[in-house]
Amino acid sequence: MKNKNPIYIIDDDPIHVFLVKKYLQKLGLDENTVTLQNGKEAYDYLKSNSTKSKKLPQLIFLDINMPIWDAWHFLDEYPKLKIEKKITIYLLTSSICKEDYDKAEEYGLNDYYLTKPIAIDKIKEILHMS
Repeated sequence: MKNKNPIYIIDDDPIHVFLVKKYLQKLGLDENTVTLQNGKEAYDYLKSNSTKSKKLPQLIFLDINMPIWDAWHFLDEYPKLKIEKKITIYLLTSSICKEDYDKAEEYGLNDYYLTKPIAIDKIKEILHMS
């Protein structure tokens, strides 16, 4: 199960980032992992790589609650990048707040809404779907 494109983890929680990276390492995908601390950092990184398709992710794990730009701010700005490649975005949260789920639905991401901590079996399932 080798990925050609990186997987982005956009999350300010170092414990969850560590966990996801460990799972990806077990799946042989850790060399293609990019970690970013917040939505603004991720936006800037995507913008700088938007013309280099090999550096664009096939998959983004996006934490909802982060400093600087949260997931909602990132998702509002993301279309401005005009990236033609399909990138699957999964929202991650440790919150059980109904408002977050409702907001995910507004973005069409309620089927891509995951509660932390994410399990390795869920990552395997996602990678087979992507």
